[in-house]
Amino acid sequence: MLTAVCSWGVILLTCGFMMTTMTACGGDDDDTSGNGIDDLAYLQKRIAADGKLVYGVQLGTDSKDVVSRPVITTSDALSEFYKLLPGGIAHQGLTTAADGTITCKLTAADGKPQGTITYRPSSSETVYYCAEVTFSSEIKKATGISCLRYILHSRWPEDGNGFLKDILDVIKQ
Repeated sequence: MLTAVCSWGVILLTCGFMMTTMTACGGDDDDTSGNGIDDLAYLQKRIAADGKLVYGVQLGTDSKDVVSRPVITTSDALSEFYKLLPGGIAHQGLTTAADGTITCKLTAADGKPQGTITYRPSSSETVYYCAEVTFSSEIKKATGISCLRYILHSRWPEDGNGFLKDILDVIKQ
């Protein structure tokens, strides 16, 4: 009986040791500084499909690498920004400054840097957008977009023919 108890004890200790060793070794293989997701590919899928912009529109007054998206509130602008990132607000590359500026470092699945996105809320009455997202040159090269502006519904440029309603309907899809 004592031999059987000792044998089970040795087996349990051996299993525990093997589990600890396997966990430690497995962690070494998976240890990267990336989040396991290609952030830039994720962003590209969010803003374009089949080579066409689907996330926002180019307004006639802006250059071709600037797109705009209507929002109801400034909180909606921030929520929309987080939708551009895998993991949203939990993305590991985010840093927030005291003025509300959020910088996000994008990485490839293996942890290699892919560029940065910077979200800046605007409190100025002289600009028409409530927040602006700027893309680093690496991201601009991949997406064709250097800047995304969130414009409050109340400040969105109307052209009298239901333009805003059509844009909102498309974006809601």
